[in-house]
Amino acid sequence: MTKKIIFVNTGHYSLDDRVFYHQAKSLSNSRYQLYITSTKEELNTNIDGIIISSYNDYSLSQTQKKTKIIEQLSKIKPDVIVCDSPMSVLAASIYRKKYLVKIIYDVTEWYPSKKNFPNTKGIKKWIKSIILISFNLLAGFKTDSFIFGEYYKSIPFRILTFWKPFILLPYYPDLSYIKHYPPKRTGNVLNFLYTGVINADKGVYSVLNAIQLIAKRTPHLNFNLKIIGYYASEKDKMYFENIGASLEKNINIEQHNFMPFTEFCQMIGNTDFFFDLRKKDFENTHCLPIKLFYYLACGRPVIYSNLNSIKKEISDFNFGKLVDPKDFESIANYIQKCITDKEFYNLQCKNALDSSKKKYNWELIKKQFTNHIQSSLEK
Repeated sequence: MTKKIIFVNTGHYSLDDRVFYHQAKSLSNSRYQLYITSTKEELNTNIDGIIISSYNDYSLSQTQKKTKIIEQLSKIKPDVIVCDSPMSVLAASIYRKKYLVKIIYDVTEWYPSKKNFPNTKGIKKWIKSIILISFNLLAGFKTDSFIFGEYYKSIPFRILTFWKPFILLPYYPDLSYIKHYPPKRTGNVLNFLYTGVINADKGVYSVLNAIQLIAKRTPHLNFNLKIIGYYASEKDKMYFENIGASLEKNINIEQHNFMPFTEFCQMIGNTDFFFDLRKKDFENTHCLPIKLFYYLACGRPVIYSNLNSIKKEISDFNFGKLVDPKDFESIANYIQKCITDKEFYNLQCKNALDSSKKKYNWELIKKQFTNHIQSSLEK
């Protein structure tokens, strides 16, 4: 009988790049029956043999949310449940009281995160933090094994549930999705890319300031900044538009909403530099940016905030620059060196692509993932 595996997502959409395009596709190719249910959208379809049955739980209470997940599981009767959040783990653990099933917690999010505390301050924030941390650790005790997206997020679970099996499965991309463009630093237009939320925390304003400085230094060049993302608030939208109006005349900004994964992978390679200058607070510096590895796969220099998570994952960062996100002088100097020294720029591009092919791609870690799932089915 074909074994059934379901991904239960309360924090990610059905076609999430990690879950659908990497994990589920790899397991589907291993002849399991794959299901995905997400609580963030209404979607019922079958794509490449992966059955998606998703719904929007926005209006439901916490109890109703768990009940709805249990109903979904009862219809499918999976052998393995891969969960992306404490909510999905705890719902799966209730379902397991009646049915024999293995639960795997894929820890990719910082929990609790800053986004869990909108307009919450003082003692209320501390109380809510304690509740959510306890909720997350309880989920860790309920699960049978872990998949950790990165080192720092694994630490509490590896200490408190040290006897449980786990794997570290970084956010490396399947290179077959990414369209590669050979570097061509020949024209008078430099193309930059920023993807993510448009607000101060994620660093888009630092990106603008850095480009503004280099644009002043090199008025004979034109700079095109492509932004893929959404505004965190109406206030951010107004602030961003005001900054945009004051930029040098040789800077052009293109804005795009988030796009489907395959479309994103096809278009990002036509870029000269990738930017991510998020603030170096405790949460940001301990979270490994997913898009970093997609940028490397495009074979271009990346300019990132000097985050602990990046230094932990990549010991030989020789394809761009890790910076203080407010050190615009250092950023501008690096870009100017790439502009004036084509051999240096081409070497940075080569280093990025070589690193992606040799160290940071899905093919290198896929077997580790499928073996972990197989091991869960055998126990």
